[in-house]
Amino acid sequence: MKDVKYFINDYPRPQFINKKFELLNGKWLFALDDENVGEKNAWYKGLETKKEIIVPFSYQTNESGITCEAEHEYLWYEREINIQEFKKDERVILNFEGVDYIAKVWVNGLFVGEHKGGYTRFSFDITDYLDNKVALVVVKAEDKKEATQPRGKQTWLNKPFGCWYTETSGIWKTVWYEIVPEVNLESVKVTPILKTYKTEFEITLNKFEKGYTLHIDVTYKDLKISSLSIDLLRRITNIDIDMNSSDDGFRIHYWTPNDPNLYDIKYSLYKGDELKEEIGSYFGFRHLGVKENILLMNNNPIYLKMVLHQGYYKNSGLTRPSNEALLKDILLAKEIGFNGMRMHQKIEEELFYYYADVYGMLIWCEMPSCYEFKDDTVTNLYIEWMRAVKQNYNHPSIVAWVPINESWGVPRVVLDKANQSLTLGLYYMTKSYDPYRIVISNDGWEHTKSDIITLHNYAQEKEELVHFYGNMKDVLDGNHFVDYSQTRVPFAEGFHYDNQPVIISEFGGTGYKTVREDGWGYSKLATSEEEYLNKVKGLVEAIRENDRICGYCYTQLTDVDQEINGLLDMERKPKVSMDKLKEIFKK
Repeated sequence: MKDVKYFINDYPRPQFINKKFELLNGKWLFALDDENVGEKNAWYKGLETKKEIIVPFSYQTNESGITCEAEHEYLWYEREINIQEFKKDERVILNFEGVDYIAKVWVNGLFVGEHKGGYTRFSFDITDYLDNKVALVVVKAEDKKEATQPRGKQTWLNKPFGCWYTETSGIWKTVWYEIVPEVNLESVKVTPILKTYKTEFEITLNKFEKGYTLHIDVTYKDLKISSLSIDLLRRITNIDIDMNSSDDGFRIHYWTPNDPNLYDIKYSLYKGDELKEEIGSYFGFRHLGVKENILLMNNNPIYLKMVLHQGYYKNSGLTRPSNEALLKDILLAKEIGFNGMRMHQKIEEELFYYYADVYGMLIWCEMPSCYEFKDDTVTNLYIEWMRAVKQNYNHPSIVAWVPINESWGVPRVVLDKANQSLTLGLYYMTKSYDPYRIVISNDGWEHTKSDIITLHNYAQEKEELVHFYGNMKDVLDGNHFVDYSQTRVPFAEGFHYDNQPVIISEFGGTGYKTVREDGWGYSKLATSEEEYLNKVKGLVEAIRENDRICGYCYTQLTDVDQEINGLLDMERKPKVSMDKLKEIFKK
Protein backbone atom coordinates (compact mmCIF):
# COMPACT_ATOMS: atom_id res chain seq x y z
CA MET A 1 0.00 0.00 0.00
CA LYS A 2 1.16 3.52 -0.76
CA ASP A 3 1.95 5.60 2.27
CA VAL A 4 3.83 8.64 3.44
CA LYS A 5 7.25 8.53 4.97
CA TYR A 6 6.41 8.41 8.68
CA PHE A 7 3.09 6.56 8.53
CA ILE A 8 2.45 3.66 10.92
CA ASN A 9 -0.38 1.46 9.67
CA ASP A 10 -2.42 1.20 12.89
CA TYR A 11 -1.67 4.69 14.18
CA PRO A 12 -4.99 6.52 14.67
CA ARG A 13 -3.69 10.06 13.95
CA PRO A 14 -1.74 9.78 10.68
CA GLN A 15 -1.25 13.54 10.36
CA PHE A 16 0.79 13.65 13.58
CA ILE A 17 2.80 10.47 14.10
CA ASN A 18 4.27 9.70 17.52
CA LYS A 19 5.98 6.31 17.68
CA LYS A 20 5.45 5.95 21.44
CA PHE A 21 1.88 4.66 21.47
CA GLU A 22 -0.26 1.59 22.13
CA LEU A 23 -3.75 0.73 20.90
CA LEU A 24 -6.29 -0.26 23.54
CA ASN A 25 -8.87 -1.86 21.27
CA GLY A 26 -10.02 -5.37 22.10
CA LYS A 27 -11.72 -6.93 25.13
CA TRP A 28 -12.99 -4.62 27.87
CA LEU A 29 -15.34 -5.46 30.74
CA PHE A 30 -18.82 -4.06 30.09
CA ALA A 31 -21.89 -3.33 32.22
CA LEU A 32 -25.31 -1.79 31.66
CA ASP A 33 -26.57 0.70 34.25
CA ASP A 34 -30.26 1.20 33.45
CA GLU A 35 -30.98 2.58 36.93
CA ASN A 36 -28.01 4.98 36.71
CA VAL A 37 -26.61 3.87 40.06
CA GLY A 38 -23.02 3.23 38.94
CA GLU A 39 -21.51 6.48 40.18
CA LYS A 40 -23.38 6.31 43.50
CA ASN A 41 -22.13 2.75 44.00
CA ALA A 42 -18.54 3.62 42.95
CA TRP A 43 -18.37 1.42 39.87
CA TYR A 44 -15.46 3.61 38.81
CA LYS A 45 -13.31 1.68 41.30
CA GLY A 46 -13.92 -1.52 39.35
CA LEU A 47 -16.86 -3.28 37.73
CA GLU A 48 -18.33 -6.36 39.35
CA THR A 49 -18.93 -8.17 36.07
CA LYS A 50 -17.33 -10.74 33.80
CA LYS A 51 -19.27 -9.59 30.75
CA GLU A 52 -16.99 -8.43 27.92
CA ILE A 53 -17.33 -6.20 24.90
CA ILE A 54 -15.00 -5.79 21.93
CA VAL A 55 -13.93 -2.15 21.73
CA PRO A 56 -14.39 -0.08 19.58
CA PHE A 57 -17.69 -1.61 18.47
CA SER A 58 -20.95 -0.33 19.97
CA TYR A 59 -23.06 -2.78 21.95
CA GLN A 60 -25.76 -2.63 19.24
CA THR A 61 -23.51 -4.39 16.69
CA ASN A 62 -22.56 -8.02 16.08
CA GLU A 63 -18.82 -7.21 16.13
CA SER A 64 -19.09 -6.02 19.74
CA GLY A 65 -20.01 -9.51 20.93
CA ILE A 66 -23.15 -8.07 22.55
CA THR A 67 -25.65 -7.47 19.68
CA CYS A 68 -28.46 -5.74 21.52
CA GLU A 69 -30.57 -3.04 19.87
CA ALA A 70 -32.61 -2.28 23.01
CA GLU A 71 -32.10 1.19 24.44
CA HIS A 72 -29.62 1.51 27.31
CA GLU A 73 -28.68 5.07 28.27
CA TYR A 74 -25.82 4.35 30.71
CA LEU A 75 -22.89 2.10 29.84
CA TRP A 76 -19.69 1.22 31.72
CA TYR A 77 -16.35 -0.03 30.41
CA GLU A 78 -13.23 -1.21 32.24
CA ARG A 79 -9.72 -2.25 31.22
CA GLU A 80 -6.44 -2.59 33.10
CA ILE A 81 -3.43 -1.24 31.21
CA ASN A 82 0.24 -1.81 31.87
CA ILE A 83 1.89 1.34 30.57
CA GLN A 84 5.19 0.92 28.72
CA GLU A 85 8.32 2.46 30.25
CA PHE A 86 8.45 6.25 30.27
CA LYS A 87 10.83 8.83 31.73
CA LYS A 88 10.26 11.14 34.69
CA ASP A 89 9.84 14.14 32.39
CA GLU A 90 7.35 12.37 30.10
CA ARG A 91 3.56 12.27 30.24
CA VAL A 92 0.99 9.58 29.40
CA ILE A 93 -1.95 10.80 27.29
CA LEU A 94 -5.11 8.68 27.02
CA ASN A 95 -6.95 9.29 23.73
CA PHE A 96 -10.50 8.44 22.68
CA GLU A 97 -11.30 8.89 18.99
CA GLY A 98 -15.06 8.82 19.61
CA VAL A 99 -17.49 8.05 22.44
CA ASP A 100 -21.19 8.73 21.88
CA TYR A 101 -22.35 10.89 23.58
CA ILE A 102 -21.13 11.92 27.07
CA ALA A 103 -18.03 10.20 28.47
CA LYS A 104 -16.69 10.28 32.02
CA VAL A 105 -13.27 8.73 32.65
CA TRP A 106 -11.64 7.43 35.85
CA VAL A 107 -8.14 6.01 36.29
CA ASN A 108 -7.37 3.92 39.37
CA GLY A 109 -10.61 5.11 40.98
CA LEU A 110 -9.86 8.82 40.49
CA PHE A 111 -11.95 11.06 38.22
CA VAL A 112 -9.89 12.29 35.25
CA GLY A 113 -12.38 14.24 33.16
CA GLU A 114 -15.55 14.44 31.09
CA HIS A 115 -16.24 14.98 27.38
CA LYS A 116 -19.45 15.78 25.54
CA GLY A 117 -19.81 14.99 21.82
CA GLY A 118 -19.89 11.69 19.97
CA TYR A 119 -17.83 12.27 16.83
CA THR A 120 -14.49 13.87 17.72
CA ARG A 121 -11.31 12.96 19.61
CA PHE A 122 -10.68 13.89 23.23
CA SER A 123 -7.65 13.29 25.43
CA PHE A 124 -6.65 13.27 29.10
CA ASP A 125 -3.22 13.41 30.75
CA ILE A 126 -3.36 10.43 33.14
CA THR A 127 0.26 10.47 34.37
CA ASP A 128 -0.53 11.66 37.88
CA TYR A 129 -3.25 9.02 38.28
CA LEU A 130 -1.03 6.01 37.61
CA ASP A 131 -0.11 3.47 40.27
CA ASN A 132 3.30 1.98 39.47
CA LYS A 133 2.61 2.41 35.74
CA VAL A 134 -0.67 0.48 36.00
CA ALA A 135 -3.91 2.13 34.95
CA LEU A 136 -7.35 0.74 35.71
CA VAL A 137 -9.34 2.74 33.16
CA VAL A 138 -13.11 2.97 33.72
CA VAL A 139 -15.40 4.82 31.32
CA LYS A 140 -19.04 5.72 31.79
CA ALA A 141 -20.88 6.59 28.56
CA GLU A 142 -24.27 8.28 28.45
CA ASP A 143 -26.34 8.39 25.26
CA LYS A 144 -29.95 9.57 25.14
CA LYS A 145 -32.43 9.87 22.28
CA GLU A 146 -32.33 13.66 22.39
CA ALA A 147 -32.70 15.46 19.07
CA THR A 148 -30.63 18.42 20.28
CA GLN A 149 -27.42 16.36 20.30
CA PRO A 150 -25.67 15.78 16.95
CA ARG A 151 -27.02 12.38 15.92
CA GLY A 152 -26.30 12.07 12.22
CA LYS A 153 -28.20 9.07 10.89
CA GLN A 154 -28.96 7.55 14.29
CA THR A 155 -32.67 7.22 14.99
CA TRP A 156 -34.23 9.24 17.81
CA LEU A 157 -37.33 7.03 17.84
CA ASN A 158 -37.60 3.53 19.29
CA LYS A 159 -36.73 1.93 15.96
CA PRO A 160 -35.02 2.72 12.65
CA PHE A 161 -37.21 4.51 10.12
CA GLY A 162 -36.85 6.12 6.70
CA CYS A 163 -33.17 6.91 6.24
CA TRP A 164 -32.33 6.80 9.95
CA TYR A 165 -30.74 3.72 11.43
CA THR A 166 -29.89 1.88 14.64
CA GLU A 167 -28.13 3.99 17.27
CA THR A 168 -24.41 3.88 18.03
CA SER A 169 -23.82 4.25 21.77
CA GLY A 170 -20.67 4.36 23.87
CA ILE A 171 -17.13 3.74 22.61
CA TRP A 172 -17.25 3.36 18.82
CA LYS A 173 -13.83 4.56 17.66
CA THR A 174 -10.27 3.60 18.62
CA VAL A 175 -8.91 4.03 22.16
CA TRP A 176 -5.15 4.45 22.61
CA TYR A 177 -2.47 6.04 24.72
CA GLU A 178 0.79 7.75 23.83
CA ILE A 179 3.83 8.97 25.70
CA VAL A 180 4.95 12.56 25.16
CA PRO A 181 7.55 14.86 26.75
CA GLU A 182 6.41 17.23 29.47
CA VAL A 183 6.63 20.11 26.96
CA ASN A 184 5.37 18.82 23.63
CA LEU A 185 3.92 19.77 20.30
CA GLU A 186 0.18 19.95 20.89
CA SER A 187 -0.63 20.66 17.23
CA VAL A 188 0.65 22.19 14.01
CA LYS A 189 -1.78 23.81 11.59
CA VAL A 190 -0.43 23.62 8.01
CA THR A 191 -1.78 25.95 5.30
CA PRO A 192 -0.42 26.01 1.70
CA ILE A 193 -0.75 29.47 0.08
CA LEU A 194 -1.10 29.29 -3.70
CA LYS A 195 -0.37 32.98 -4.37
CA THR A 196 3.04 32.95 -2.70
CA TYR A 197 4.14 29.30 -3.05
CA LYS A 198 4.66 29.33 0.70
CA THR A 199 3.24 27.15 3.44
CA GLU A 200 2.15 28.62 6.76
CA PHE A 201 2.80 26.68 9.99
CA GLU A 202 0.99 27.57 13.22
CA ILE A 203 2.88 25.73 15.97
CA THR A 204 1.22 25.17 19.33
CA LEU A 205 2.95 23.77 22.42
CA ASN A 206 0.97 22.25 25.27
CA LYS A 207 2.65 24.81 27.54
CA PHE A 208 5.43 27.36 27.19
CA GLU A 209 8.90 27.09 28.71
CA LYS A 210 12.03 28.93 27.65
CA GLY A 211 14.85 27.19 25.82
CA TYR A 212 12.95 25.17 23.19
CA THR A 213 13.77 25.06 19.49
CA LEU A 214 11.78 23.43 16.70
CA HIS A 215 13.41 22.02 13.56
CA ILE A 216 11.14 21.55 10.54
CA ASP A 217 12.28 19.41 7.60
CA VAL A 218 10.11 19.30 4.46
CA THR A 219 10.87 16.70 1.79
CA TYR A 220 9.28 15.49 -1.43
CA LYS A 221 10.16 11.89 -2.32
CA ASP A 222 13.37 12.24 -0.27
CA LEU A 223 14.32 15.51 -2.00
CA LYS A 224 14.88 18.17 0.66
CA ILE A 225 12.62 21.16 -0.03
CA SER A 226 13.24 23.18 3.10
CA SER A 227 14.89 22.89 6.49
CA LEU A 228 14.77 25.50 9.22
CA SER A 229 15.01 25.99 12.96
CA ILE A 230 13.05 28.42 15.07
CA ASP A 231 13.39 29.38 18.72
CA LEU A 232 9.97 29.07 20.34
CA LEU A 233 9.49 32.29 22.29
CA ARG A 234 5.78 31.82 23.01
CA ARG A 235 3.31 28.96 23.24
CA ILE A 236 1.81 29.63 19.78
CA THR A 237 4.20 30.57 16.95
CA ASN A 238 3.55 31.26 13.24
CA ILE A 239 6.14 30.86 10.46
CA ASP A 240 6.18 30.61 6.65
CA ILE A 241 8.24 28.18 4.59
CA ASP A 242 9.11 28.81 0.93
CA MET A 243 8.21 25.72 -1.12
CA ASN A 244 10.40 26.56 -4.12
CA SER A 245 13.45 24.35 -4.62
CA SER A 246 16.45 25.02 -6.88
CA ASP A 247 17.06 21.25 -7.03
CA ASP A 248 13.59 20.48 -8.40
CA GLY A 249 12.49 21.16 -11.97
CA PHE A 250 8.95 21.88 -10.81
CA ARG A 251 8.22 24.82 -8.54
CA ILE A 252 5.35 23.12 -6.75
CA HIS A 253 4.05 19.55 -6.73
CA TYR A 254 0.31 20.07 -6.54
CA TRP A 255 -2.13 17.68 -4.91
CA THR A 256 -4.98 16.70 -7.25
CA PRO A 257 -7.27 13.65 -7.51
CA ASN A 258 -5.28 12.40 -10.52
CA ASP A 259 -1.89 13.21 -9.03
CA PRO A 260 -2.11 13.27 -5.21
CA ASN A 261 1.41 14.52 -4.46
CA LEU A 262 2.30 14.73 -0.78
CA TYR A 263 5.16 16.46 1.03
CA ASP A 264 6.63 14.78 4.11
CA ILE A 265 7.33 16.77 7.28
CA LYS A 266 9.50 15.96 10.27
CA TYR A 267 9.14 18.08 13.39
CA SER A 268 12.03 17.81 15.88
CA LEU A 269 11.60 19.55 19.23
CA TYR A 270 14.82 20.31 21.14
CA LYS A 271 15.54 21.68 24.58
CA GLY A 272 19.03 23.04 24.17
CA ASP A 273 20.89 20.28 22.34
CA GLU A 274 18.63 17.47 23.60
CA LEU A 275 16.04 16.03 21.23
CA LYS A 276 12.81 15.79 23.25
CA GLU A 277 10.24 14.85 20.62
CA GLU A 278 10.06 13.81 16.97
CA ILE A 279 6.78 13.91 15.06
CA GLY A 280 6.16 12.75 11.47
CA SER A 281 3.56 14.36 9.25
CA TYR A 282 2.69 15.32 5.67
CA PHE A 283 0.60 17.78 3.68
CA GLY A 284 -0.66 18.38 0.17
CA PHE A 285 -0.25 21.65 -1.71
CA ARG A 286 -3.69 22.43 -3.11
CA HIS A 287 -6.19 25.27 -3.19
CA LEU A 288 -9.95 25.33 -3.71
CA GLY A 289 -11.65 28.43 -4.99
CA VAL A 290 -14.43 29.87 -7.11
CA LYS A 291 -14.34 32.39 -9.94
CA GLU A 292 -17.77 33.61 -10.88
CA ASN A 293 -19.76 30.40 -11.36
CA ILE A 294 -16.80 28.07 -11.91
CA LEU A 295 -15.23 25.79 -9.32
CA LEU A 296 -11.41 25.86 -9.30
CA MET A 297 -8.68 23.61 -7.93
CA ASN A 298 -5.17 25.08 -8.06
CA ASN A 299 -6.59 27.77 -10.39
CA ASN A 300 -7.88 25.18 -12.88
CA PRO A 301 -11.58 24.36 -13.45
CA ILE A 302 -12.66 21.08 -11.89
CA TYR A 303 -15.84 19.05 -12.32
CA LEU A 304 -16.92 17.15 -9.21
CA LYS A 305 -18.11 13.57 -9.70
CA MET A 306 -18.93 12.57 -6.16
CA VAL A 307 -20.79 9.74 -4.51
CA LEU A 308 -22.63 10.02 -1.20
CA HIS A 309 -21.22 7.67 1.43
CA GLN A 310 -22.62 7.06 4.90
CA GLY A 311 -19.89 4.79 6.26
CA TYR A 312 -22.12 2.05 7.67
CA TYR A 313 -21.09 -1.62 7.74
CA LYS A 314 -23.28 -4.70 7.96
CA ASN A 315 -22.02 -6.15 11.26
CA SER A 316 -20.33 -3.14 12.85
CA GLY A 317 -22.59 -0.15 12.18
CA LEU A 318 -20.72 3.16 12.10
CA THR A 319 -17.42 1.55 13.15
CA ARG A 320 -15.14 0.29 10.37
CA PRO A 321 -14.59 -3.48 10.71
CA SER A 322 -10.92 -2.95 9.76
CA ASN A 323 -8.56 -0.30 8.45
CA GLU A 324 -8.68 -2.06 5.08
CA ALA A 325 -12.45 -1.51 4.94
CA LEU A 326 -11.93 2.27 4.93
CA LEU A 327 -9.47 2.00 2.06
CA LYS A 328 -11.68 -0.42 0.14
CA ASP A 329 -14.56 2.07 0.07
CA ILE A 330 -12.31 4.75 -1.43
CA LEU A 331 -10.80 2.42 -4.03
CA LEU A 332 -14.22 1.10 -5.06
CA ALA A 333 -15.50 4.65 -5.55
CA LYS A 334 -12.47 5.52 -7.68
CA GLU A 335 -12.85 2.33 -9.70
CA ILE A 336 -16.45 3.20 -10.57
CA GLY A 337 -15.31 6.63 -11.76
CA PHE A 338 -15.87 9.10 -8.93
CA ASN A 339 -13.29 11.71 -7.96
CA GLY A 340 -14.99 12.65 -4.69
CA MET A 341 -17.05 11.40 -1.77
CA ARG A 342 -19.53 13.29 0.33
CA MET A 343 -19.06 11.74 3.79
CA HIS A 344 -22.69 12.04 4.83
CA GLN A 345 -23.67 12.75 8.45
CA LYS A 346 -20.49 11.27 9.90
CA ILE A 347 -17.05 12.47 11.04
CA GLU A 348 -14.97 9.50 9.97
CA GLU A 349 -11.81 8.14 11.61
CA GLU A 350 -8.72 10.03 10.48
CA LEU A 351 -7.36 6.93 8.73
CA PHE A 352 -10.17 7.38 6.19
CA TYR A 353 -8.99 10.91 5.37
CA TYR A 354 -5.41 9.66 5.23
CA TYR A 355 -6.34 7.08 2.58
CA ALA A 356 -8.20 9.80 0.68
CA ASP A 357 -5.07 11.99 0.86
CA VAL A 358 -2.83 9.23 -0.46
CA TYR A 359 -5.11 7.92 -3.21
CA GLY A 360 -6.56 11.23 -4.38
CA MET A 361 -10.22 11.36 -3.33
CA LEU A 362 -11.95 14.71 -2.78
CA ILE A 363 -13.95 14.70 0.46
CA TRP A 364 -16.80 16.84 1.73
CA CYS A 365 -16.71 16.75 5.54
CA GLU A 366 -20.21 17.07 6.99
CA MET A 367 -21.42 17.58 10.54
CA PRO A 368 -23.87 14.98 11.89
CA SER A 369 -27.18 16.78 12.36
CA CYS A 370 -29.41 17.64 15.27
CA TYR A 371 -33.14 17.42 14.58
CA GLU A 372 -34.77 20.25 16.49
CA PHE A 373 -33.84 23.85 17.18
CA LYS A 374 -33.22 24.57 20.88
CA ASP A 375 -30.58 26.47 22.83
CA ASP A 376 -28.74 23.18 23.39
CA THR A 377 -28.69 22.60 19.63
CA VAL A 378 -26.77 25.83 19.10
CA THR A 379 -24.19 25.08 21.79
CA ASN A 380 -23.72 21.44 20.83
CA LEU A 381 -23.26 22.17 17.13
CA TYR A 382 -20.83 25.07 17.56
CA ILE A 383 -18.54 23.20 19.95
CA GLU A 384 -18.38 19.84 18.20
CA TRP A 385 -18.27 21.23 14.67
CA MET A 386 -15.24 23.39 15.38
CA ARG A 387 -13.51 20.44 17.04
CA ALA A 388 -14.09 18.45 13.85
CA VAL A 389 -12.75 21.25 11.63
CA LYS A 390 -9.62 21.74 13.75
CA GLN A 391 -8.98 18.00 14.06
CA ASN A 392 -9.13 17.38 10.31
CA TYR A 393 -7.90 20.70 8.90
CA ASN A 394 -4.55 19.45 7.56
CA HIS A 395 -5.99 16.76 5.27
CA PRO A 396 -5.68 17.94 1.64
CA SER A 397 -8.45 15.57 0.55
CA ILE A 398 -11.04 17.60 2.49
CA VAL A 399 -12.16 20.34 0.13
CA ALA A 400 -15.51 21.42 1.61
CA TRP A 401 -17.06 21.87 5.04
CA VAL A 402 -20.80 21.20 5.48
CA PRO A 403 -22.09 22.17 8.95
CA ILE A 404 -25.83 21.78 8.13
CA ASN A 405 -27.72 19.41 5.80
CA GLU A 406 -31.25 19.89 4.43
CA SER A 407 -32.31 22.26 7.23
CA TRP A 408 -32.02 19.45 9.81
CA GLY A 409 -31.80 21.14 13.19
CA VAL A 410 -32.93 24.46 11.65
CA PRO A 411 -36.42 23.49 10.39
CA ARG A 412 -37.67 27.10 10.20
CA VAL A 413 -34.60 28.55 8.49
CA VAL A 414 -36.65 29.85 5.53
CA LEU A 415 -38.28 32.56 7.65
CA ASP A 416 -36.90 32.42 11.19
CA LYS A 417 -34.00 34.77 11.95
CA ALA A 418 -32.67 32.68 14.83
CA ASN A 419 -32.45 29.58 12.60
CA GLN A 420 -30.75 31.68 9.92
CA SER A 421 -28.30 33.11 12.43
CA LEU A 422 -27.18 29.62 13.45
CA THR A 423 -26.30 28.74 9.84
CA LEU A 424 -24.59 32.10 9.35
CA GLY A 425 -22.66 31.69 12.59
CA LEU A 426 -21.44 28.24 11.58
CA TYR A 427 -20.46 29.55 8.13
CA TYR A 428 -18.48 32.53 9.39
CA MET A 429 -16.92 30.66 12.32
CA THR A 430 -15.69 27.98 9.91
CA LYS A 431 -14.37 30.66 7.54
CA SER A 432 -12.54 32.40 10.38
CA TYR A 433 -10.56 29.22 11.03
CA ASP A 434 -10.32 28.11 7.38
CA PRO A 435 -10.75 30.80 4.71
CA TYR A 436 -9.28 28.53 2.03
CA ARG A 437 -11.95 25.83 1.67
CA ILE A 438 -15.52 25.84 0.44
CA VAL A 439 -18.13 26.22 3.17
CA ILE A 440 -21.80 25.36 2.54
CA SER A 441 -24.26 26.80 5.04
CA ASN A 442 -27.14 24.36 4.44
CA ASP A 443 -26.56 21.64 1.89
CA GLY A 444 -29.46 20.94 -0.46
CA TRP A 445 -31.73 23.97 -0.19
CA GLU A 446 -32.69 27.04 1.87
CA HIS A 447 -29.18 28.50 1.80
CA THR A 448 -28.13 31.56 3.72
CA LYS A 449 -24.45 32.33 3.09
CA SER A 450 -22.63 29.69 0.98
CA ASP A 451 -19.56 29.60 -1.25
CA ILE A 452 -21.36 27.31 -3.69
CA ILE A 453 -25.04 26.52 -4.18
CA THR A 454 -26.01 22.91 -3.65
CA LEU A 455 -29.35 21.44 -4.70
CA HIS A 456 -31.00 18.08 -3.97
CA ASN A 457 -33.46 16.51 -6.39
CA TYR A 458 -34.64 12.90 -6.39
CA ALA A 459 -36.70 12.97 -9.58
CA GLN A 460 -36.41 9.51 -11.13
CA GLU A 461 -36.71 10.25 -14.85
CA LYS A 462 -34.11 11.94 -17.02
CA GLU A 463 -36.75 14.11 -18.65
CA GLU A 464 -37.84 15.50 -15.27
CA LEU A 465 -34.32 16.63 -14.38
CA VAL A 466 -33.67 18.06 -17.86
CA HIS A 467 -36.88 20.07 -17.69
CA PHE A 468 -36.39 21.18 -14.08
CA TYR A 469 -32.85 22.50 -14.58
CA GLY A 470 -33.34 23.69 -18.16
CA ASN A 471 -33.69 27.31 -17.02
CA MET A 472 -31.24 27.65 -14.16
CA LYS A 473 -32.14 31.29 -13.55
CA ASP A 474 -35.70 30.32 -12.74
CA VAL A 475 -34.44 27.52 -10.51
CA LEU A 476 -32.17 29.83 -8.51
CA ASP A 477 -34.87 32.49 -8.31
CA GLY A 478 -37.14 29.87 -6.75
CA ASN A 479 -39.72 29.90 -9.55
CA HIS A 480 -39.66 26.15 -10.21
CA PHE A 481 -40.08 24.94 -6.65
CA VAL A 482 -43.71 23.91 -6.58
CA ASP A 483 -43.42 20.15 -6.11
CA TYR A 484 -41.99 19.91 -2.58
CA SER A 485 -41.77 16.14 -2.84
CA GLN A 486 -38.73 16.64 -5.09
CA THR A 487 -36.91 19.59 -3.59
CA ARG A 488 -37.37 22.94 -1.86
CA VAL A 489 -36.55 26.61 -2.41
CA PRO A 490 -32.84 27.31 -2.87
CA PHE A 491 -32.59 30.31 -0.50
CA ALA A 492 -33.93 31.39 2.85
CA GLU A 493 -35.84 34.65 2.90
CA GLY A 494 -33.50 37.63 2.55
CA PHE A 495 -30.80 35.67 0.67
CA HIS A 496 -30.29 35.25 -3.05
CA TYR A 497 -28.04 33.80 -5.74
CA ASP A 498 -24.72 35.63 -6.12
CA ASN A 499 -23.18 33.89 -9.14
CA GLN A 500 -21.75 30.94 -7.20
CA PRO A 501 -21.03 27.55 -8.80
CA VAL A 502 -24.00 25.16 -8.70
CA ILE A 503 -23.64 21.51 -7.62
CA ILE A 504 -26.41 18.90 -7.56
CA SER A 505 -25.20 17.40 -4.29
CA GLU A 506 -27.88 14.72 -3.96
CA PHE A 507 -29.74 12.94 -6.74
CA GLY A 508 -30.29 9.41 -7.95
CA GLY A 509 -31.13 7.15 -5.05
CA THR A 510 -32.53 4.61 -7.48
CA GLY A 511 -33.43 1.42 -5.66
CA TYR A 512 -32.71 -2.07 -6.93
CA LYS A 513 -34.60 -5.01 -5.57
CA THR A 514 -32.31 -7.32 -3.61
CA VAL A 515 -32.86 -9.97 -0.97
CA ARG A 516 -34.38 -7.41 1.43
CA GLU A 517 -38.08 -7.26 0.64
CA ASP A 518 -38.82 -4.31 2.95
CA GLY A 519 -36.07 -2.08 1.55
CA TRP A 520 -36.67 1.17 -0.24
CA GLY A 521 -35.18 3.61 -2.72
CA TYR A 522 -36.34 6.98 -4.03
CA SER A 523 -38.30 5.27 -6.79
CA LYS A 524 -40.18 2.09 -7.44
CA LEU A 525 -37.46 -0.54 -7.10
CA ALA A 526 -35.93 -1.63 -10.40
CA THR A 527 -36.30 -5.37 -10.90
CA SER A 528 -33.69 -5.99 -13.62
CA GLU A 529 -30.12 -4.89 -14.30
CA GLU A 530 -31.14 -3.31 -17.60
CA GLU A 531 -33.94 -1.27 -16.04
CA TYR A 532 -31.69 -0.14 -13.20
CA LEU A 533 -28.72 0.86 -15.40
CA ASN A 534 -30.91 2.74 -17.89
CA LYS A 535 -32.47 4.78 -15.10
CA VAL A 536 -29.13 5.61 -13.46
CA LYS A 537 -27.54 6.47 -16.81
CA GLY A 538 -30.37 8.81 -17.71
CA LEU A 539 -30.21 10.68 -14.41
CA VAL A 540 -26.44 11.15 -14.64
CA GLU A 541 -26.69 12.33 -18.25
CA ALA A 542 -29.33 14.90 -17.31
CA ILE A 543 -26.92 16.49 -14.82
CA ARG A 544 -23.71 16.08 -16.82
CA GLU A 545 -25.15 17.60 -20.00
CA ASN A 546 -26.21 20.81 -18.24
CA ASP A 547 -23.36 23.31 -18.65
CA ARG A 548 -24.59 25.45 -15.72
CA ILE A 549 -23.89 22.62 -13.28
CA CYS A 550 -20.30 22.21 -12.00
CA GLY A 551 -20.62 18.74 -10.55
CA TYR A 552 -22.79 16.23 -8.77
CA CYS A 553 -23.04 13.78 -5.89
CA TYR A 554 -24.87 10.55 -6.67
CA THR A 555 -26.82 8.80 -3.90
CA GLN A 556 -25.22 6.47 -2.91
CA LEU A 557 -22.18 4.14 -2.76
CA THR A 558 -23.68 1.33 -0.65
CA ASP A 559 -26.97 0.16 0.78
CA VAL A 560 -27.52 1.00 4.43
CA ASP A 561 -29.87 -1.30 6.35
CA GLN A 562 -33.39 -0.72 4.99
CA GLU A 563 -32.20 1.82 2.39
CA ILE A 564 -31.31 -0.26 -0.68
CA ASN A 565 -30.41 2.44 -3.20
CA GLY A 566 -26.65 1.86 -3.22
CA LEU A 567 -24.54 1.00 -6.24
CA LEU A 568 -23.09 -1.72 -3.97
CA ASP A 569 -24.78 -3.73 -1.23
CA MET A 570 -23.74 -3.41 2.43
CA GLU A 571 -21.03 -6.03 1.93
CA ARG A 572 -19.56 -3.87 -0.87
CA LYS A 573 -20.59 -6.29 -3.62
CA PRO A 574 -21.72 -4.69 -6.90
CA LYS A 575 -25.41 -5.23 -7.65
CA VAL A 576 -24.79 -4.94 -11.39
CA SER A 577 -21.82 -5.12 -13.74
CA MET A 578 -18.93 -2.92 -12.54
CA ASP A 579 -17.90 -2.37 -16.17
CA LYS A 580 -21.34 -0.95 -16.96
CA LEU A 581 -21.23 1.32 -13.92
CA LYS A 582 -17.84 2.61 -15.09
CA GLU A 583 -19.32 3.40 -18.50
CA ILE A 584 -21.84 5.67 -16.79
CA PHE A 585 -19.65 7.47 -14.26
CA LYS A 586 -16.20 7.63 -15.89
CA LYS A 587 -17.31 9.95 -18.69
